[in-house]
Amino acid sequence: MRKLEIILSEEQYQHMQAAIQYENRIHLSEGVFGGYELCLSVGVPDVFGSILELRTNEVIDLGEVKWEIKELEKKAC
Repeated sequence: MRKLEIILSEEQYQHMQAAIQYENRIHLSEGVFGGYELCLSVGVPDVFGSILELRTNEVIDLGEVKWEIKELEKKAC
């Protein structure tokens, strides 16, 4: 099994958390259910960077990020 790891700067993380908290408050006050999605647009390696977006009722561009796919470590029994 593998996992996708996306590396965020502290600023990107704080921006994402603030947006999620805001949307959650709006949804609770209006009595609706909502969610969000993360969209990773993969660029050409070493040419164009990969961009991460947070999509709720609007699209928030979190900017360029680094990412990688890693093998999950098997746990010893």
